[in-house]
Amino acid sequence: MKRKRLRKLGRIRGIVEGRIVVEGELVPRLGEKVYDSSLNEVGVVLSILGPKNKFFIEVKPSKAESHTIGESLYIIES
Repeated sequence: MKRKRLRKLGRIRGIVEGRIVVEGELVPRLGEKVYDSSLNEVGVVLSILGPKNKFFIEVKPSKAESHTIGESLYIIES
């Protein structure tokens, strides 16, 4: 059985037209679920924007909740 591990996706840089924009630290798969530090599901990866050395991740929120600029978001890798 593979162990699952929490990996930091990046920090929230802004909210644009209802989407969460994250300054990326690792490149996720499209459609991958995104979580906050309490392991609550925040949403899913919609797109990845920009060059490899400075990219942003667009996250479609799963529900209308407020999120803080600078808040860290995570993915769970298996």
